[in-house]
Amino acid sequence: MTLRFAIFGAGFWAKYQLAAWQELPGVTCVAICDQVAAKAEQLAARAATRQAAAPNVYTDAATLFDTEQLDFVDIITDVDSHSQLVKMAADRGLAVITQKPMGPTLAVAEEMVAHCAAAGVPFFVHENWRWQHPLREFKTALDARRIGTPFRARIHYCSNFPVFKNQPFLADLEQFILTDIGSHILDAARFLFGEAQTLYCHTQHVHRDLRHEAVRGEDVATVMLHM
Repeated sequence: MTLRFAIFGAGFWAKYQLAAWQELPGVTCVAICDQVAAKAEQLAARAATRQAAAPNVYTDAATLFDTEQLDFVDIITDVDSHSQLVKMAADRGLAVITQKPMGPTLAVAEEMVAHCAAAGVPFFVHENWRWQHPLREFKTALDARRIGTPFRARIHYCSNFPVFKNQPFLADLEQFILTDIGSHILDAARFLFGEAQTLYCHTQHVHRDLRHEAVRGEDVATVMLHM
């Protein structure tokens, strides 16, 4: 049996998601949807190099849902569109995987979970740091008490990767660093050390302090967790 899926969003990360799916047996991408037709067409051409037929291209999500026979969908769009697309898929009985961050607010995220539960469909959030080999090896070492019982840890992430060049929409987020990187870091911390009992966070907006207003949201965060 081959599972048929559609990709929503053909931006920067979509080509990596597509390549990962194409490494798996038993799945095939049959459709790609993006508001910019050229982006969807480019990703469809990439898909065609590794599967029998090129995915169909759409610019309207409802049209894709009403046309294609699907088993699940992979949502790789901006965070504000996740809820609507997740609900559209759930209402059609389709399993859903969506990019992080799951939703713009806790209330919206909880609503998405409830909607999928009521529809009886699987709902996954793509958060891949905890699945990376180095982190899993580290977790194995921690669980084996190879360094004893940890009582303090620091996870530090600092990068000059040109994130705004590849994903310009990030510069317009009201909340930036915790939305984009914080979801990775905090989930990795939970994976390694367990659920937090308390949390304190201090944020800064360095770009604004340097009189560079191109980045709207906070760009530095220091988070203290007690597990």
